[in-house]
Amino acid sequence: MHKLRSSFLACVGIACVLGAVIGISPGVIAGNAPAYSLANVGPYGGEPSIVSDSAGVLYDTTPQGGTLTYKSTNLGATWQPVATADPNSGDDCLATDQANSVYLCNLAGSQGVAPLQADVWKSVNHGASWTHGAGAIPQCGTSCSPFGVDRDWLAASILPPATTTSQAEVVLMYHDFYGPSQIWVNISHDGGATFGAPQEVLASPAVKPGAVAGTLVAQGYTFCNTVPAGVQIAPPGTPHAGRIFVAWIAADLPQNATGCNVTMMQAFHTLWVSYSDDNGLTWTPQQAFDAGIGHDSSTPFVGFTIDNQGNPYFGFAINLTANPATCSAESAAGTVQSDTSCEYDMYVVWSNNGGTVWDGGGGLIPGSAARPYRVNPAAERGTHFFPSIAAGDPGKVDVAYLRTSEIVPTDSLGKALPGGCAGPGPANGNPPTYPPACPWNLYAAQSVNLGQGPGSATWTATQITTTAMHIGDICNLGIFCVPTISSRNLLDFITEDLDQRGCAHIAYADDNTVKLLRAANQTSGTCIGKAK
Repeated sequence: MHKLRSSFLACVGIACVLGAVIGISPGVIAGNAPAYSLANVGPYGGEPSIVSDSAGVLYDTTPQGGTLTYKSTNLGATWQPVATADPNSGDDCLATDQANSVYLCNLAGSQGVAPLQADVWKSVNHGASWTHGAGAIPQCGTSCSPFGVDRDWLAASILPPATTTSQAEVVLMYHDFYGPSQIWVNISHDGGATFGAPQEVLASPAVKPGAVAGTLVAQGYTFCNTVPAGVQIAPPGTPHAGRIFVAWIAADLPQNATGCNVTMMQAFHTLWVSYSDDNGLTWTPQQAFDAGIGHDSSTPFVGFTIDNQGNPYFGFAINLTANPATCSAESAAGTVQSDTSCEYDMYVVWSNNGGTVWDGGGGLIPGSAARPYRVNPAAERGTHFFPSIAAGDPGKVDVAYLRTSEIVPTDSLGKALPGGCAGPGPANGNPPTYPPACPWNLYAAQSVNLGQGPGSATWTATQITTTAMHIGDICNLGIFCVPTISSRNLLDFITEDLDQRGCAHIAYADDNTVKLLRAANQTSGTCIGKAK
């Protein structure tokens, strides 16, 4: 979400819960904990999206200034601008297919007269030129949704018997902006040249026979409030080849009274996927994890990906151990900095069987995880926001995030308070008890043995930046952020992908000293297996 983005995201759901599963041997560049080098990509731009094709060509885009896109052919060391697909831009994303065509999604571009629509662009020449994906009706954008579009994501794959990029399946996923915040897809079967009409994944006729009960449960959480997390397609030659995953987070029914699909004030404590094995005709929903009411994963997004065998993963930041009433009272009193149970930490859940069961199950809803993997070490205290995740071989993941040593104040719902990292008041409108303005740095963590389960899997963590890349607030309320105290320069996320070696690349924005769009490129340590 650029200006309008996930700001108007939403809420619905109910419950409380917490998982384990498989792994294989790592590829290695030269050591243990990964190390990274930093590269300048281009002029400053928030929420960059990064992707690698199978030849290791990297692409990075930001929505600030149109769809400004860059390419690197030397593993991220240097970057060159490519053609700008659209002079207007909002929520952005990137994807590639097996023919190394690159796809770009864009919100509120210049291609149609209908307001708040998503567009898909494709390049078959490494960004030298782009073609637009036509929607079901001319001048209606690629999405052509009567309910408007917010937070679009994109995936593409060439699935047998298809052999060329012109036959690729391309899936555009989003939630509606003016309606009840449902999850929708538009699907192309001709390589992104044309797309079908919007399809709602939790409504008839898309409900898979045998999944009616689960769909009703998912709808109970999802109706009115969602934050889309991503879309992926399981690669050819894998156990669930062609399976389309859409992922999102939701809250619960009681919180709808705080502002259905408008304020982002809800605590989004449930993580969901729905998957289709018949090219999007029918869908099967599954809850991945429920952290319980009063815990919030909308910081403001979660990371979602699949490994090279088509198994799905969430990376998310959440105040999992917090008592929201206690932390809220301590936030008001100015004592929350001494209560580490109130902090947002980084977590992962995954499924080793294509999304049916998460971390061995055990959650309140059958198939959901009972317990997540904690990513950051206990000694790494503070607030962890902006999760991103990349997976290689099953059970091997890299997670990137932003971290400050301050503990952000929260409200009685467990939601981070606007301006909580902007420094004490009263001159800026904050209470005088707030912590100093938060310095944020980029971190990455890696595990190659998630198969040992949440209690036994190990992680290595790396602080990548040593000079803060952002100072001040990181607001998770979208356009409801207060500009006088909550800078939205970073917008809403960072992203990570693996190159053809399985080595990590992280796109982020520095608005403190460097003031540029940047990339962190893995230069040593374990690479986690070929990309999907």
